[in-house]
Amino acid sequence: MTTFFIPGHPRPQGSKRHVGNGRMIESSKHLKPWRDKCIQVMRLQNKREPINAPVKVTAEFVMPRPKRIVNPYPYQGDLDKLQRCMGDAMEQAGVLTNDSRIVRWIADKRYAHPDEQPGAHIHITQIVA
Repeated sequence: MTTFFIPGHPRPQGSKRHVGNGRMIESSKHLKPWRDKCIQVMRLQNKREPINAPVKVTAEFVMPRPKRIVNPYPYQGDLDKLQRCMGDAMEQAGVLTNDSRIVRWIADKRYAHPDEQPGAHIHITQIVA
């Protein structure tokens, strides 16, 4: 099993806007710094060759705690788009040969506890047939 904690504010990937001539760009200016942080942390902590086998990824996205919690679960950041960003980061960091090797996701998002740092807890387990 490979485990990472990436501190920061998890950001979703996938919402795009049209900028002309058929070009699309990410809507969020916050995505690139978050993905770059994920790549940096995984490159520093990963001591293995890229995994080229089916894997299960368990992810817990810990969102910043608002001053006042109206709902017990955060609506901010579509869970599937948070996963998409993390999958791409794992590939770009050299943790996986390709994010298509992820055959199972178990993912949650929640608010940080009062003294907890926001970020993403990632556990990658190779599936052996």
